[in-house]
Amino acid sequence: MVAPGTTFRTDELDATHTPVFHQLEGLVVDEGITMAHLRGAIDAFVEGMFGSGLRTRFRASYFPFTEPSAEVDMECFVCRGASVGAPDRPCRTCSSEGWIEIGGCGVVNPRVLTAAGVDTGRYSGWAFGLGIERTLMFADGVEDMHDMVEGDVRFTSAFGMEI
Repeated sequence: MVAPGTTFRTDELDATHTPVFHQLEGLVVDEGITMAHLRGAIDAFVEGMFGSGLRTRFRASYFPFTEPSAEVDMECFVCRGASVGAPDRPCRTCSSEGWIEIGGCGVVNPRVLTAAGVDTGRYSGWAFGLGIERTLMFADGVEDMHDMVEGDVRFTSAFGMEI
């Protein structure tokens, strides 16, 4: 299952965050599903959106509906990590860290599956949430989230949207 949805957080509006944003939620439940399957799906998404050769990494995190859980980062598509430790070559896109956070994921907590009537002795699953606005920023070179939420037709018309 893949579905778009709106997410609400207490983040302040700045160049890379907004308190209301949209996510692409994914969920797979089947026999024998593992974190390796999730990793393959994330890698395929990154390659499809940003091109081949970009690495991804999972960082341990906490989300209430998955265990284990991870934050997903992808290698910076601008500097590809070359700006890390190189003050003469700063990268604005990744703040010279070499990585960009794109979402969260994890193995579905068995209690969630049990609550849905799924036999956890037979089935397991994984889930992810990837930010649509953040993906747009990276794929189309949008530098500031303000542009996406302020309703300026000069911005939206470039994406085929007219208000």
